[in-house]
Amino acid sequence: MTERQQLGRWGEALAVSYLEDRGMTVLDRNWRCRHGEIDIVAMDGDCLVVCEVKTRSGLGFGDPVEAVTWRKYARLRRLAAAWLADRRHE
Repeated sequence: MTERQQLGRWGEALAVSYLEDRGMTVLDRNWRCRHGEIDIVAMDGDCLVVCEVKTRSGLGFGDPVEAVTWRKYARLRRLAAAWLADRRHE
């Protein structure tokens, strides 16, 4: 595993801890389909939460929130719909 992959896994584990500490239930991690991947799917009460985790070791490449563009938001919405459809078949 590369250093970058290790940083990403660490960031995802930190995000899961953050969500769980706030009472959310993590339903899925690194869910994949042919359209892409969702890093974390959780429930906050009756609200589905879809998380894109961006871990940076510094701000040299900008703030992580800047990496989530409107196209990424649209892709996450499509992925959330695909995740829901996949869960209906379980």
